Amino acid sequence: MKITGEMILREIAGEHILIPVGATALNIKGMINLTESGVLLWNRLQEECSEAELVEALLEEYDVDPATAQADVQDFLKQLRELELL
Repeated sequence: MKITGEMILREIAGEHILIPVGATALNIKGMINLTESGVLLWNRLQEECSEAELVEALLEEYDVDPATAQADVQDFLKQLRELELL
């Protein structure tokens, strides 16, 4: 899977924000705040990767158990699908 929507990631006042541009701006009204782990996943999704690779990325970066990492990735991907960004 890979990001397909047109979004720009910016850091503003210590916050990571996704700003929709182009055709995506017609569907998404407003900006999206990302957590630190959300930024990691977002950046990984700029290139084709699997859900398992995203879970592994969280496990490598954070002190979290596999079940929590899996649940977090699934939740993140669900939200991206709802926004039609995958």
